[in-house]
Formats: sequence, structure tokens, C-alpha cells
Amino acid sequence: MPRRPPEEPPAPPTCRPSARPTAETLEGPLGRLYRIATLWKARLEPVLKAHGLTAAGFGVLVTLHRAGPGHRLTTGQLAALDLVTCSGMTIRADKLEQQGLIVRERDDDDRRIIHLRLTRAGAELVDRLLAHYRAAEEQLMATLDADAHRILTELAVTLERALHPDAPTTDHPTRP
Repeated sequence: MPRRPPEEPPAPPTCRPSARPTAETLEGPLGRLYRIATLWKARLEPVLKAHGLTAAGFGVLVTLHRAGPGHRLTTGQLAALDLVTCSGMTIRADKLEQQGLIVRERDDDDRRIIHLRLTRAGAELVDRLLAHYRAAEEQLMATLDADAHRILTELAVTLERALHPDAPTTDHPTRP
């Protein structure tokens, strides 16, 4: 039986198939919001990385910073605000503590409760990074007029509350 010449190998796919949808495959406004959030995170990550942080670690620091005087919350409180498990928050806290950005403190009334508190170095780093964040946000939001900015803010708050009705509300100015 004569041998057939080998067939041409198939061309490699231009993109790897994925089991989960990507931002490019999602349609509608939520897909676009997902893509915007991904692009925004990618813009901020180099600055965070330069300071030895991840977006998740930065989120913990910012949440503690916003906790008011004393800058402290329990691991459980932080986990609930960040929508992660307590063990996930503990892993984040371990890394931040090793960097000297937070400390663990026992509760005075109930020694079983441990609070996480920003150190001075942690608070100073958050202040510097928030200044960068706000400048980047202001630059991006400058592409919108005042009405579009106000509408975007209102819609974002409405969608966030629909997805997480128990989340604490923060009042953000509609335009700096």
C-alpha cells in the first residue's frame, strides 16, 4: 500500500481556548466593566509591585486606613469587607506583617480576638499609594464630562449595592 504524504499540521490557534469566559468573550455592559477593571488593575500593579504589594494586599491596607483612628480591624471584619475567607485574609496579613506594614494586637477585653493595625510605615505607604491612585483615577476620569462622571458613579453604586447589599456604603464625590 503506497504511503500517503503527511498532512500539513493544523495551524496553531491564535488564542488558547479557556474553560472560563474572558473579558473579550463577555458581551454587554458587565463584560465591558470587567475589561475596564482588568485594564485598571494592570495599570496600577507595577506601582504596587515596586512597593512589594499585590492588589489584594493594598486592599487590606486601604481598608485598615479607612477604619478611622487606630487603623485596626479584626481578621474577620477585614475578610467580610474584602469578600474573602478568614484563612485567605490571614495569608494576606502574614505577608503584610512580614513587611512591617501591619501588626497583630490582642483585644484588651477578649484575648481570643486579634486585631490587625496599620503601622506608621503602613499608613505612610498607603498615603503615598493613594495619592498615586487618585492622580491616575483623575487622569482617567478627565475623559468624561461632569454629567457622565456623575452618572457613572451613580450606576456603579447601584450595581455594587445590588451585588453586595450588606457592603458598607461610602460617599464618593461625583467630581473632585
